[in-house]
Amino acid sequence: MRSNSTLVLFVLLFSLTVHTANSQCTAPNLVYQNGFLYSGTAGNVNAVYKFPSVAPGVDAYITILNKVGGATLTNIDDNVYGYSAAWQPVVKTKTAPGSGESYISFRIQYKNSVDSSSHTFNCFQLSFIDVDGDNDKVQEFVAAKDFASYTVSNNSVLTMSTQAGMTKALGPVTNWNNIDTSSYPTNINFRYANTDKVNEVWIGSKVSNGFTVQDRYNCSYFANVSIPNGGILPVTYTSFDAVVADKTVLLKWITAREMNNSHFVVERSFDKADFSTAGIVLDGFSVNGTGKSYQFKDNIADLQGKTVVYYRLKQVDVDGKFTYSNVLAVRLQSKTGVTMQVSPNPFTENLSMRFSATENGTAQIRIINSYGQTLLSKQSSITKGFNNLQVEGLSQLAPGMYIAQLVMNGAVIDNQRVIKN
Repeated sequence: MRSNSTLVLFVLLFSLTVHTANSQCTAPNLVYQNGFLYSGTAGNVNAVYKFPSVAPGVDAYITILNKVGGATLTNIDDNVYGYSAAWQPVVKTKTAPGSGESYISFRIQYKNSVDSSSHTFNCFQLSFIDVDGDNDKVQEFVAAKDFASYTVSNNSVLTMSTQAGMTKALGPVTNWNNIDTSSYPTNINFRYANTDKVNEVWIGSKVSNGFTVQDRYNCSYFANVSIPNGGILPVTYTSFDAVVADKTVLLKWITAREMNNSHFVVERSFDKADFSTAGIVLDGFSVNGTGKSYQFKDNIADLQGKTVVYYRLKQVDVDGKFTYSNVLAVRLQSKTGVTMQVSPNPFTENLSMRFSATENGTAQIRIINSYGQTLLSKQSSITKGFNNLQVEGLSQLAPGMYIAQLVMNGAVIDNQRVIKN
């Protein structure tokens, strides 16, 4: 790349569910131009930058969530290098002497231009391109969270790790030439599905003693960029779900295809940031190219007294490489003593609503859109204890995000977000 400048190209295209991309979805080409400070103080935490018309009728809002380790924002969108249609933030390395890491954390949100309501894309892919170094003492890194899957080149030079709930890709010290999309060993593609935002991405650098303070030029290109000969994900999923009973969580997942899978690590968190190992599930010698059903019961004392617990699956390949599923939020209890679990999520035409009632009565299930309109309502008699209500005929709903609401004896008990594919 050019001296003291490296382009990290992110491409936002949309994909599907737990850990695998939806090949049926065509990613939009988003154009980031004419960005301006929308609110806050430029370069500071909570500053919001608006990029109008990244897609027809859709605006993008980029918020600075945090600045860590002395990183500073030199420019929210550089137009000298790279691609004019890309978002190209310039993030300076830490300026204090000594080794260490520094980064800026961003959130990207999409809103409809007419009324500023949230705009959900069916799929997008967040591709970081050319994550490398300065041939001396600087290494770039990027990180993302809440994605469905990621892919790297078979000859990737990126070092993968997890940090504070983020999946992090650290580039080499070596500087890879050319500011384009063909630096495959330094690329990583994160795939997302049915969302109106990228909750958090990090752009930063790791430096060694004696480094030269410098701007790192990063290119975020929202277009359909691929990685030829990219590593095939060892596992694709058809579902990842949970059932709660007496503070015991039974996790269930089904794979559609497995290639060179070694095992799964079930990871648990109570804050959706710091995950720890809850258990290990072996793959049971699945035949390559076929799928299998798995389950894991989490009934340790740590769940007692908790309201919500978060789970994710760390799938480990036979070569030691690993990828993460999406994060599954499981509600253990509510103030009313009623717990509702909704599956499958995402869904296509039917939903199952499972909950334990403290008394006999009447329950109503409502499906509500993002504007607060009730699109479907079903009422049923319920009994004290476990109940399972089926909601059918949802195929006519447009793809996107909805709220499944449980009303019991006239009182709203719980709301859970669901996604229609």
